[in-house]
Amino acid sequence: MKNDFNACGCRRGLCREAKSGEQHRRLREVRTSSSESDILSIDRSSQNINSSHIPKDCSKKKITQYPTQAQRVHQPVCVIGHPSLKIFKFKLPPHLLHLLDHIVNGCDEYASTLPGGWMTYLYSLTKQDIAVRDVPGMYDSSKPIISFIKSTIKRMYNVEQVRIDRNQPHVLRYSAEGGCKHTGVELHHDKCSLTANVMMSRSNTYVGGGTYFPDAKATVKLEFGEFLIHPGNLVHAGVDIVQGTRTLMILFTHVEEEEVESGSMENTPL
Repeated sequence: MKNDFNACGCRRGLCREAKSGEQHRRLREVRTSSSESDILSIDRSSQNINSSHIPKDCSKKKITQYPTQAQRVHQPVCVIGHPSLKIFKFKLPPHLLHLLDHIVNGCDEYASTLPGGWMTYLYSLTKQDIAVRDVPGMYDSSKPIISFIKSTIKRMYNVEQVRIDRNQPHVLRYSAEGGCKHTGVELHHDKCSLTANVMMSRSNTYVGGGTYFPDAKATVKLEFGEFLIHPGNLVHAGVDIVQGTRTLMILFTHVEEEEVESGSMENTPL
């Protein structure tokens, strides 16, 4: 008869889920204080916890510490407007957030060496853009973020390949201060399949701003570390800021157009 328990005394499946010593300890408590039939029962068809088999000493708070496979793989997503518009908002994982400040500081130093500063006219509409590849060392720093966004695009839009061009990603600066004021951008669409916008500024450093989508009848305001993905051909505008500085990382991506489909909506809203 096959042994269903590891040497530590935990059930094989549950022990494999434990990612920390604390979780491992709790799982052993469940194992030793409950009969085998009372151990957490997972409905494999729906991936929901069957509450009728939850041990009496296992509170709801404890249960949420053992995420299902689906919960671990899919980060939270917020759908903007009607799902057919395919506008999604996400948040970068905590271990990537420090890279945003590092990239902004690198771009600020690079801009200080240019005659026009941030006013590079890399793109005619937004005017204040710096290609990350042009800043020594910054493209390598941005790679983990690029990889995370690409994997998110593949999952949400059901595509196999995501390509970017030479100027991607680029850092966009809106500013209501100083001599070179560029506070927003009028309604337009992007010449790419999908656009990703990553917020690099804290919300207390500027007033106003946001991305306006007429079709969704919504203005999306991102917090530091959140990012927005939308089809490039969807008309949108950068709402003017009236105070401070607002900085974003932009990624214009290219995929096979016929492959772009919205992905699973089973995630928890932000």
